[in-house]
Parts: sequence; structure tokens; C-alpha cells
Amino acid sequence: MKRCAFIVVALALAGCGSTATTRTSSSPIASAANYASCMRSHGVAGWPDPNGHGLFDKSKLTLQALHVGAAQLQSAQNGCQDLLPEGFGEPTPSQVARYRHEMLIYARCIRTHGVPNMPDPDARGHLDIGSGTNVDVKSQAFQAAYGACRSDLHP
Repeated sequence: MKRCAFIVVALALAGCGSTATTRTSSSPIASAANYASCMRSHGVAGWPDPNGHGLFDKSKLTLQALHVGAAQLQSAQNGCQDLLPEGFGEPTPSQVARYRHEMLIYARCIRTHGVPNMPDPDARGHLDIGSGTNVDVKSQAFQAAYGACRSDLHP
């Protein structure tokens, strides 16, 4: 089953590749941007910038999308690991609520534009759509609805 999901990065550290871990008061957005910069400086040139909420689009974090091998990605992650706080990847309750709200708006838009069986997101904001579900994301109706509603997404 395919899930539309974004990985949440709530980083609370700044800098790149330092040997000492220093906590700062920088925002999750600035910290996520620092992590992205670090990953790129460690050889993962395709690492995306976070969105306006400090989130990375999970679909852009695959080996194929990043155009790197597993060893290269692991090496970069090791080089940038001092930027990761405890609970890396775990969204805060307010981030989950905000993301779920955005995905609910998106699902409603898709339904309004001709895909009546589009489900609401689950409690974490995930949409169960695609292969093995009642929503064919390759259908003409879904593609047209997506075109009309994609501006509601904030990846």
C-alpha cells in the first residue's frame, strides 16, 4: 500500500560536521536547513531543502531520488549525525496536527474535484491511496483532481 507521507525533521542543532554537539535555540526550519546543507556537503548533492515547516518530502529521500548508493548515504548520515537530536524523525504533536489538517484540506479538495472515494488522512496525516486501495492515483480523474488541488499541499 502506498502512503503519501512526509518525514518530519525537528532538528534542534546547528552547524555541520562539528565534533561537539551544541544545542541552539534555532528553529526547526533553520536546523533542518542546516542538516540538508550538511548532507549535501557530505556528498548527497540531491538532498532537498525542508519546506516551510522544517519537513522533508519523504518521496525525495530514496536512494533513487537522491542518486546515491546506500554506502554514500550512510556515510553522509554518519557525518551529519551530530545534528540529530533524540527522537529524530518523530514529529511533535503540533506538527502532526498541522500536517493532518493540511492533508484533510487536500483530501476534501480531491473529493470535490471528482474523486469521491478519496479517504480522509489517518490520525498521523497519512493518506492510504494508490496500489491496493480504492483510489487509483494513475486514473485520469485523480490526475485532474491532483492538478487542481496540488497547491493545497505544502511538502
